[in-house]
Amino acid sequence: MTAAADPACKARISPRKPFPWGFRLIPPIETFPPVLWFAQTIIGKLLLLAIFGKLLWYAHSEWRQLIILLAIITALPQYRRILLTFGALLWAGDTWWQSTGHRLLLQVPIVLIVAALLFSAATRFRQSWFGRRPVASLLAGFALAVLLASYLPTDRHLRTLSWDFLTVAGTYLWFIAYSLLDSGSKNRDPFALQVGTYHPFWGSSSTPFVKGAAYLRRIEAHNPEQLAIAQLKGLKLLTWAVILGFFLEKAFMPVVHGYLKIPLYSHLFELSIQRAPFPWYIAWASLIANFLRSLLQISIFGHGIVACCRMAGFLALRNTYRPLESRSIAEFWNRYYYYFKELLVDCFFYPTFFRYCKSRRRLRLFVATFAAACFGNVFYHFFRNLNYIKELGFWKALAGFDAYIFYSVVLAAGIAISQLRQRPVKTTSWIRGRFVPTFCVISFFCILSVFGATDKRYPIQECFRFLAHLFNLAS
Repeated sequence: MTAAADPACKARISPRKPFPWGFRLIPPIETFPPVLWFAQTIIGKLLLLAIFGKLLWYAHSEWRQLIILLAIITALPQYRRILLTFGALLWAGDTWWQSTGHRLLLQVPIVLIVAALLFSAATRFRQSWFGRRPVASLLAGFALAVLLASYLPTDRHLRTLSWDFLTVAGTYLWFIAYSLLDSGSKNRDPFALQVGTYHPFWGSSSTPFVKGAAYLRRIEAHNPEQLAIAQLKGLKLLTWAVILGFFLEKAFMPVVHGYLKIPLYSHLFELSIQRAPFPWYIAWASLIANFLRSLLQISIFGHGIVACCRMAGFLALRNTYRPLESRSIAEFWNRYYYYFKELLVDCFFYPTFFRYCKSRRRLRLFVATFAAACFGNVFYHFFRNLNYIKELGFWKALAGFDAYIFYSVVLAAGIAISQLRQRPVKTTSWIRGRFVPTFCVISFFCILSVFGATDKRYPIQECFRFLAHLFNLAS
């Protein structure tokens, strides 16, 4: 769980080894002195922006707004953080207006005012309960507000206003959490710059990309050479995202689901619910195809966001970094969705690790891992979509979340055991040293994904039934 001890983080920092024959699909252009020098010139910057804009045209529907803002930031790097706040506010207004109209857009200023008050309280009252545990207080308060809102009468205007506020607040929850984590820093940014990390213009999910203001301060380019390196690496990453997107749409999907006629996992799961028979090998093929497609999708999604972040002058780490090379469960979890893992580490792992079980190292690591990968994971996904809670009520929605709770318990146990069993890698054969561990890790996550659906919430007994299909134990 800790970044320093995770081999995946070391792999991210160290340069990638080239193929034995020196070939790379996308060469390391940021290491070529002539290219690096040219990227610092006015013509070089214009050419970089032009190529990046052309790639954005393939990859992003809002490519015009993105490239204009990136061009302004490139021309005025001294105002980068101010422009980041301007872009975040502009994107927030445009996104909420297009998706919901003025009804929820009016809640955005209220949420930002509440966030500013919380940030101010955390900085001024450092010795209070809230000042010492700002993130825990924020999350507990939000959960309590959702619980109370679920008991409001359905025909009252207060219920509508409450759920409107909570819906918008829920989308900003983890961004506010990162601001509160930064409130104790000596060189913390003022709240006006913290807002620039709230759904920044380069994109994000409910998980902050790329973390909060403290992280941006560490990775920001401070001279023309650093900016050129960041932008060249951003161009490479967006190129890779476009290649993966083309492969997914033009090769993977037509071949797997068209030519080979492997049914979509969601369709096959519905057949299992309807008690329709299908061969066990079709279940395996569909599950594996769905797992590989999810890897491609999360890679494309994350690469596009991080590429724009790098183009803006922040040398951020990738969100997904060669997960199929993982040789442990903990390493895969770090490589697959890095910024979600970092969110759980920062908000749940570290507070638990530094506060409890200090005299027992192994128990301390185990408890902190469960706090992040189990409790934090369930908390994040349960409150991510408030429509379930609004429609079913708090306790019924929680009871219907049993499959994902089981998923998180098994995942946390796997990560904890994986960390406790970490040993120095010994020189051995390729099969025993790399293939077998990687195969076991991928199999673990592939099978566990049966219980990990969050877009549709299936009863846990239906998940076990599909699992039985995999081993030819269900008719």
